[in-house]
Amino acid sequence: MELVIDFIHSVRQLFVFVFFITGTYFLLSTTVGLIRFPNLYTRLHAGSKCLTAGGISVFMGCIVLEGISFVSLKLIVIMIFLFITNPIAIHVFASFDNNYNLIFKTFTKKDFDK
Repeated sequence: MELVIDFIHSVRQLFVFVFFITGTYFLLSTTVGLIRFPNLYTRLHAGSKCLTAGGISVFMGCIVLEGISFVSLKLIVIMIFLFITNPIAIHVFASFDNNYNLIFKTFTKKDFDK
């Protein structure tokens, strides 16, 4: 019986590890995208997709690590909140810039080489 419990614990730790590695990858991709992408819209795309995926993956790892408890319920609520609000906020930023053109164009190295 103890061998089965150790196996379940090991599998759970493996899932937590995979979720954390995946979340870290997406969060680092967000950082690189926000720094390296040339204009506002591509940066917003990186901020929207990768940040949501990374955050949800990290929260899933925390939920698996915590098990079934009230803390897991709180993490699920936060995850749903992130899943809903992050794309809406990015859409509002993009829509605001598209309608009012208030954010100036970011110059890249290619603009100076012309």
